[in-house]
Amino acid sequence: MSIALVRALLVLSAHHSSRARAFTTVHGNKLHETPSRRRRSANDAAIRKTSPPRRAGIIDNEMRLTTERSVIIATKMTTASNTNPDPDVDHRRRSRGIPKEETGIYALYDEYPKSDGSGVKICIMDTGCDLNAAGLNGTTSDGITPKYIDFLDCTGDGDVVMNETVVPFDYATSNKTVEGLSGRNITVGEWAENVGALKLGAVRLYELLPYGVRKRLKRERKEAFMVKHRALISETQKTLDGLNGLNDAPPSEKSDADGDDAKKEAAKKVESEKKELKLLLEQLKAIMDSYEDYGPLMDLIMFKDMGEAEKDNGDDGDDGVWKAVIDLEADGNLVDATPMAPFGHARQIGELAFGSAVTFCIQVYDDGNILNIVTDAGSHGTHVAGIAAANFDSDDDDGSSDDLNGAAPGAQILACKIGDGRLDSTETGTGLIRALIAAKRHGCDVVNLSYGESSWQPNSGRVSRVFADAVRDWGMTVFTSAGNDGPALSSLGCPGSLTAPVTVGAYVSPAMSVEQYSTLPPVGGDDEVVVPLRGASYYFSSRGPTPDGMLPDVCAPGGAIAPIPRHSLQGKAQYHGTSMSSPNACGVAACILSAVRGKGVNCGPVELKRGLMNSAVRAVEVDGVDDPFAQGAGLVSARDCAEYIISNHGKRGQNLAIDVSIPARNQARGIYIRDEVELEGPMTFGVQVKPRFSHSNQRTSSEMDELLSLELDLQLKASEDWVACPDSMRLMSATERNGQTFSVRLNTDGMTPGVHFATVDAIDASDPDRGNLFSLPITVIVPHTKFVSKDEPTLKLNDNEHVILKGNGLDIATTYELVQGVPNRRFLTVPRGAEYATIKLRGRKLGTSTSPRVLVHAIPFVGGDMPNSECQLKRLYAMKDGVEEEYHVRVKDGSTLELCLQLLWLANPCPASIEADIEFHSLDIRSSTLISSQPITITAAKEFARLGASTPLRSEKLNASCSLKSVRRTLRPQSSAIKLGLADLDVQPPSDAEVRSSDSQQSATALGTQIYEMRLGYKFSIEGDKEIKARPSIPSLFAQIYDSPVDSQLWALEDSNSQILAYGGAIHHADPVSLKKGDYTVTLLIRHPNRDVLETMKNTPCEISLTLPDALTCNLYDELDKASTPGLKDDGRSPLGSILLHKGSHKDIYVSRPMEDLPAWVAPGDILVGSLVLDKDKEGVTSMDVLYVAPPKPKKEDSEKEKSDSEEKPDSLEDVVFKAKLDHMAKLRAKNATLYQEHATELKKERPSSVPLLSELLSFALESPVPSTELSEEKWRAKEVELVYNAMQNTNDGPINATTLAQYFGLNEPDKDELEADDEAKKLNKEMKEQRKLLRKTLLSRAALAGDIADKDLSAEAGLSEAVTELKKWVSAACLENDKEKVKLAIILARHARICQRKKATAVSILLKAKKDLSGKDLKQVDEELIKVYGLFDGMGHVGDNLKEGILAHFPVLKRGV
Repeated sequence: MSIALVRALLVLSAHHSSRARAFTTVHGNKLHETPSRRRRSANDAAIRKTSPPRRAGIIDNEMRLTTERSVIIATKMTTASNTNPDPDVDHRRRSRGIPKEETGIYALYDEYPKSDGSGVKICIMDTGCDLNAAGLNGTTSDGITPKYIDFLDCTGDGDVVMNETVVPFDYATSNKTVEGLSGRNITVGEWAENVGALKLGAVRLYELLPYGVRKRLKRERKEAFMVKHRALISETQKTLDGLNGLNDAPPSEKSDADGDDAKKEAAKKVESEKKELKLLLEQLKAIMDSYEDYGPLMDLIMFKDMGEAEKDNGDDGDDGVWKAVIDLEADGNLVDATPMAPFGHARQIGELAFGSAVTFCIQVYDDGNILNIVTDAGSHGTHVAGIAAANFDSDDDDGSSDDLNGAAPGAQILACKIGDGRLDSTETGTGLIRALIAAKRHGCDVVNLSYGESSWQPNSGRVSRVFADAVRDWGMTVFTSAGNDGPALSSLGCPGSLTAPVTVGAYVSPAMSVEQYSTLPPVGGDDEVVVPLRGASYYFSSRGPTPDGMLPDVCAPGGAIAPIPRHSLQGKAQYHGTSMSSPNACGVAACILSAVRGKGVNCGPVELKRGLMNSAVRAVEVDGVDDPFAQGAGLVSARDCAEYIISNHGKRGQNLAIDVSIPARNQARGIYIRDEVELEGPMTFGVQVKPRFSHSNQRTSSEMDELLSLELDLQLKASEDWVACPDSMRLMSATERNGQTFSVRLNTDGMTPGVHFATVDAIDASDPDRGNLFSLPITVIVPHTKFVSKDEPTLKLNDNEHVILKGNGLDIATTYELVQGVPNRRFLTVPRGAEYATIKLRGRKLGTSTSPRVLVHAIPFVGGDMPNSECQLKRLYAMKDGVEEEYHVRVKDGSTLELCLQLLWLANPCPASIEADIEFHSLDIRSSTLISSQPITITAAKEFARLGASTPLRSEKLNASCSLKSVRRTLRPQSSAIKLGLADLDVQPPSDAEVRSSDSQQSATALGTQIYEMRLGYKFSIEGDKEIKARPSIPSLFAQIYDSPVDSQLWALEDSNSQILAYGGAIHHADPVSLKKGDYTVTLLIRHPNRDVLETMKNTPCEISLTLPDALTCNLYDELDKASTPGLKDDGRSPLGSILLHKGSHKDIYVSRPMEDLPAWVAPGDILVGSLVLDKDKEGVTSMDVLYVAPPKPKKEDSEKEKSDSEEKPDSLEDVVFKAKLDHMAKLRAKNATLYQEHATELKKERPSSVPLLSELLSFALESPVPSTELSEEKWRAKEVELVYNAMQNTNDGPINATTLAQYFGLNEPDKDELEADDEAKKLNKEMKEQRKLLRKTLLSRAALAGDIADKDLSAEAGLSEAVTELKKWVSAACLENDKEKVKLAIILARHARICQRKKATAVSILLKAKKDLSGKDLKQVDEELIKVYGLFDGMGHVGDNLKEGILAHFPVLKRGV
């Protein structure tokens, strides 16, 4: 029976089996079963490409590196792949979407039954997956096994704390409702009948959505809002126009006195209405301009499903499973909702509402204290999962030969979200480590990670070590993308530069070019003859070697048309990048594993990687462009790999990893000679070889036997004749010697210019067909400039290309011939003293039918720990006839600058010819290292910095400027807390060897390692009335993920209301946030398995970068005396201007402190940061960091000598006793009202006109508990305030005479000089100010309470009107001390306008102004008042609804944090 027939029968049987249903879905709080159903085929309507997720590993189109358009061809293609041809393969099968012919997967399918990945588990570590995406929402190829094992959010961005609000609940007596945290009354359904207690939570919809969906929903909701709002504006304008028409009516001929008065009154009323309508129009437009959408808040309910059994007899019911109900529509109606259990329990999925189309599931952790709502963070992960293992039903067969499936349709997927939605899908160390732990726990065989960042030191750091553990100790093979930072050499990122994973480059075959990109065949020569397309690495695929000599391991097809999430509003998309090549190779590996297991072979990570590399097909073997720096061993070959593994399984050392290093080169993993000076040094290198055993801490007898029995007779073979090595070595465990060594000698004499590559391979002498057991990569670069001199300035490379040393003996001219798929490199030794290079490009032989685009990639230095991303130049050059483009890149003298050009050929691969001039420049002013922590520093005391500019290479223009643009403030933590991580996610498993060796009770090492979490709290304030942009960071841990000393770092910035304003991570700076005046907190999360490490980091500093509103200029001088007296202005000085420095000259430069006053909020010790630009036209390569340490603030000058405190008259004994009594009364205020009143009566008799006493009585009226006998709090407090108001009047023996007070401040208040000269006047002034303060506070409180009463009872508007009249005499916003009082005033005036004057628009205007100008927690009252006013207008419901969502966002009901 054929394999195809078996598959068909399996699928057919699955259609008749209830087990074929993969999961159930929840839509609109209702659960629906989702059976297998027909998906769209690749020949459906054209699918447009979507933007890739940010930093998710695919080629980033927004980098402007390429504008290739990817399309799907709807017509049948007949071009056959020339890779792995085999006469036994059924070539009628085609995989136009997800390439398979290139990897020989069909040959594997045909030869090995069930070799489609069946029985293999793949962990996809990515942005997460759409559980309902086509091809992934059903089963594996057997039609029975669910495709997804589980979906886990390893980042924690979907975590909601559920233990803060727990309410008892009885379905029978509760009226079936409960108040949610949103404030909505939630109506529950029969699902709550047996629930004893409910845990309540809430989450905003937008916190769960991927960035692209959030952006789309905001756009759609804004459009809907604006439609309603414009209609409201039109209706308001229409009403206003109608009133304007009344004024145009002809006057009546008859008139009388009463009639005239009535008309005047009517006209006055019309004018008032018109004024209100005009004001309303202004406010409506202001609302439209300030529109913000924070999204709906969804209530969450969680409970433990007890079931009837538990309620009756204590059984666990439904296994005591925690379940959650989400108010998806945010309307409080959960009657028909279906409680959801964790995905692994019941395979339930839901879909978020409001048109998002985002699929989700839930997980529950910490015994119900944390609910995790799992969504994807972008389309990348679904696309990757589809490439690896999509399985489309046979019903999808449209009769064509097109194969829609992924590489391993029989494999299961564990989806692990490691792209944190809070960081715009950037990976975190927490996510990576948790995902690897989860992959081990679920028994995954292979792992794919299509992510990557820059790395300073590969193979170092916590995350890197866990990746090594996952492969070497936990038995999982990790596949990772090489990165998209090519085509220059040494552009590998991390984890692609790690040793343990399989690093995969991106390859494109001729068939892929045609089918995925509609590539035109290139034409060449003068006759423009059509040239066949060739397979090659994608131009963006990152290249080796790493600084220590490593290359990618293999390559695989790097483009695919694969499923993407439904929320992308399309079924499939074409993406390309090494993100696509890695899952293709991973899927191939899954197929290989299923094939060899079918033969009884259990293959581990070492065997699998060795098999992939030894069976890989070099591109040149299939008429492709060979590039070991991008392709490693070559293109993966599925059937060849399976055969290799089966034939070599069980041989000695086959499953043993062997580490190779060069001790003299800092344990480098290869030999990499890059700079010309190295060619002159010794060319003999000692090589250390060390077998890596994965053994338990206390070796078992079998492990000891493995150590003792290892003895391999190896033949050492160099691939090139310029490498000499010993003929053989005998490899043993050599643990006591830390490995064995041999030497390699390189003969670089006679090498041609360019890059040379070789390997030293170790082959089993007794079994040469076994391939190499280890390999030492060797890369030697011979700079082109080594072959040119003043005597022989021209180096001819071929008939069309040359390198010329120009007449100045410094600059280089060269030509490039660019063809499809081939990067063209020039290696130039940077002259001594050079600081930057100028690159000038011109197209030549430009035909009329082509407009080539070229990727320009220059890497000036490789060495140490600096990643290429820190120093490289990367630009897209569009060739135009007669147009020269100019670029600049920093260089390091004596190092090798690679200038690599590659044709962007995916759409149009026609050849191109380019001329390039490279000029070297220097002002001899920068540090010799490209990345330096040595900025120009102006200390607080010295006030200037000195440096010098010289011109050793050529004449240079010095056109300098210096400015400071931001302030860095360093904070120390004010709080710290360390606790254990989640037991469900944060226990790092022991090694497989340790588990095997542990006894039945399990040793402590076999239980795993618990990870700890530490949270540090930092506080800072923003001062002043203007908003300031701020951005926190942790500099000591920044720009590190894979090589970080800790698991990860994540921070959250929140305001005093606990609203999260921004999140930030370890690798990319967050966008600055505009902050109003107020207090703010930064919470930092750091994780590590060693608590002691966290204890030592409790004082980790946090840096707040604050943007200056206006840049501060630092003048530049060439004279010391001018710089040392920066405050002088009128001595005829002038700053340094633009000058030409001739070759060999020198100029001293002094950078003075800024002349402008520093902003008042800048504190002593703050660091002002900016840059010194030496040439404004070349800022990118001539700028240097400048720091200015803020000095202590100058002392304010006193106009007159002030009296010291010692000259103040001391309080009398009576005064001291009276104050003590007041203090005692204040303590009684909230505790004992009766005793308080007794003391108050006594003190009023003692001092009836005491202002402090009256102030305390006012506080009692406003803050004390309301007597239980009172029915209205507002009326009782108003009565008490009125008593205080009356008591303070001088007519009642009180201290305040309003008339006298008004005259004093309005007419007679003495000036400062008079007060200083007259103690009695000074005393009187103090008393008057105290009286005024008391009066204002009383009037404000009196009016506020009158407003509260009138708001509930409109018949009380007269009291409000009278209170406001009195209030306006003494109180304005300008005279109030804080925003809390200003908010109270705004609400009073708005209520007065709304209730007493019937002016709703005026009320809106007052409240909106307060909202704009003020800050703090009390603004919630302004928003709540606005909602009341909006409710009085017809057609403003949408505005009120939007504001309600804003309140819940600005004043969170549940704190999330980190």
